[in-house]
Amino acid sequence: MSQPATPNPVRPIGLNTPISEFLTAAAARQATPGGGSVTALVGALAASMGEMAVNYSIGKKGLEAYQNELTPALADLSRARHLLLTLMTEDQAAFETLSAIRKLPETDPSRAARFNVALLACIRVPEAMAATAIAILEVVDRITNFVNPFLLSDLAVCADLAMATARCSVYNVRANLPDVKDPDDRASIESTIRTLMTHAANLIQRVAPRIWERFEQSAP
Repeated sequence: MSQPATPNPVRPIGLNTPISEFLTAAAARQATPGGGSVTALVGALAASMGEMAVNYSIGKKGLEAYQNELTPALADLSRARHLLLTLMTEDQAAFETLSAIRKLPETDPSRAARFNVALLACIRVPEAMAATAIAILEVVDRITNFVNPFLLSDLAVCADLAMATARCSVYNVRANLPDVKDPDDRASIESTIRTLMTHAANLIQRVAPRIWERFEQSAP
């Protein structure tokens, strides 16, 4: 008697995926990569733009006095980029797990507990993306006055993409809130994302004008 075919596991779209393949997969009629993965990628791009600005500043003549600020900033941005790429694949895994559990029969005695664990992962991963995006904004806040002035527009791109990452991460948390049945748990999550967004908004409102003010001061 033949055995039923085993479905092929979903291959995560992530670190080694060509950008064209990622975009095709994101555009396709399939659940992943979706908003969470795209959010993580945008955050990683934000970090990379910050890294480029710092790399063009470390060792540059005239910026010698700022190396002690720039070198740790580069390390922080690199860590953020790698973390966001990890979160990209974790987001896909969390979503696939939750989707599989949803298909279990309601009579399955393990369904409720497994669902709650998977749901928590689907909330914690985008929360981590938002926190990492805020960390990127904090780095920008530290180094705006120290980076190579010719890279200020790239630093602005870094800041705006980080803000978009924080905002979109919160969207992805909110998408899962209706499944959180405990009102205290839901209130705690809402409080967390409210705090994250307030911090992110304060940072971008402080950083963006400073970047362009320095840009204008540096213009010939």
